[in-house]
Amino acid sequence: MPNNTKVVARAKTESIKTYIENIFPLADFKSVREIEDLNREIVVFELNGEDSADSIKELLKTNNFFLFISDMLHDELLLELSREYYFVFCLKEDPMTEIEIRFNTLLQHRSIKLELETKSEELESTIFELAFASTNVLEQNEFLEQMAKKDGLTLLYNHSYFKDKLKDELLRSERYNNHFCLALLDIDFFKKVNDNYGHLKGDEVLKSFAATIKDSIRTTDLASRYGGEEFAIIFTETDLEHAIMAIERIRTKLAATYFESGGEKFKITFSAGITPFHKCYHDVEFMVGVADKALYLSKSTGRNKFTVLTGEDVCG
Repeated sequence: MPNNTKVVARAKTESIKTYIENIFPLADFKSVREIEDLNREIVVFELNGEDSADSIKELLKTNNFFLFISDMLHDELLLELSREYYFVFCLKEDPMTEIEIRFNTLLQHRSIKLELETKSEELESTIFELAFASTNVLEQNEFLEQMAKKDGLTLLYNHSYFKDKLKDELLRSERYNNHFCLALLDIDFFKKVNDNYGHLKGDEVLKSFAATIKDSIRTTDLASRYGGEEFAIIFTETDLEHAIMAIERIRTKLAATYFESGGEKFKITFSAGITPFHKCYHDVEFMVGVADKALYLSKSTGRNKFTVLTGEDVCG
């Protein structure tokens, strides 16, 4: 059924313009420059070969909410951009029902975000009154602060919060000579899940994998969605042996997990890179880089495995 929500749209081809008009009869088609001047609008945007990573980033920096319609050419780029920005997307060949589901997800996200912004403004304007407010209001404020640190899909911590906590852990370990480990996990051939079963099933896989990670680590550890199908875990006060044991717990649980789509069952695996803290790790980017190199080795030598790189391996 047509959706009478007012949306802004950009289409480069007549077929996609007709496709959008069939779903959103009230769509208002605008140029890229006009869209960049808008604020808090829902934008249905067709991507084509002329749209580069930089031009898409400029769009995502605006205060709008995007549903991208793309082809396979942009799949990996959009997964990469999802590390820093929130948006939804579907493929041009997806059925009309899928774009409607994606749109409803975006609509819900926009509603929640606008509500949170409104509440935040109200809280700021009544800060004196809040000093005497009830416990319920204080708990609500704490909840909003916690949600700002979370990834909207998996409810694990987001990329930004992970980087802040890793920086804290590095400083603490340098000062007190503590042990901790960092692991990066990447779902093997995740693009094939999206291609074969659709993005909604891909979202289900991401949420299930996140839940498996959370159930397999301690409450003192920190798990985050690093971006796309990649996840990060900070194992606090943990040596390499116990970090490896936790990764194997995740692998064992995942091996017993089946997903179903259209009567077909399938399983997923993951590759991981692990590195324990070393005094030569002088900043967050350096330590993440070591873990990422270890992850690359796992993926390039067969996948469904973990690789360890230590400070001795990279610093000599």
